Amino acid sequence: MNEEIEVLLNDILALIKSRNRKLMEKYNITPLQYRALRIIREKRPTMGDLCDMLYLSSSTVTELVDKLEENKLVIRVRSKEDRRVVILEVTEEGYALLEKIQGEKLEVLNKSLNFLDEKEKDEIRTALIKLRNVLKDDKSEDGKDSRS
Repeated sequence: MNEEIEVLLNDILALIKSRNRKLMEKYNITPLQYRALRIIREKRPTMGDLCDMLYLSSSTVTELVDKLEENKLVIRVRSKEDRRVVILEVTEEGYALLEKIQGEKLEVLNKSLNFLDEKEKDEIRTALIKLRNVLKDDKSEDGKDSRS
């Protein structure tokens, strides 16, 4: 049963990634650029913070942000407290693009879930929340808390 669940989850993730990639190609943005844009919208990070959040080198993030800036999706703003610090912010065009992509992603998901009734959707939601919480928990593979 667990093996079947793993296969199903992997299949679902692959299908979602494929759909998202096609959607982002439509808007001339890569999945990494989209991820960075979402992080910038939510956190207003410095360049260094974005490197840490994306687990990428500063040169890679600089190229990524250069491309986002070139496409008028983000701007670099100098901190008023420390002029050496550069804070990233999403532009109006960036917000609009995020809204378009998120709207289309939800539209596709809604179409995909239309065949389920509300009880089934709630059961899936509840199971996914439990699974996410277990995966986020700091447990070792044998189920014992690795902090002890």
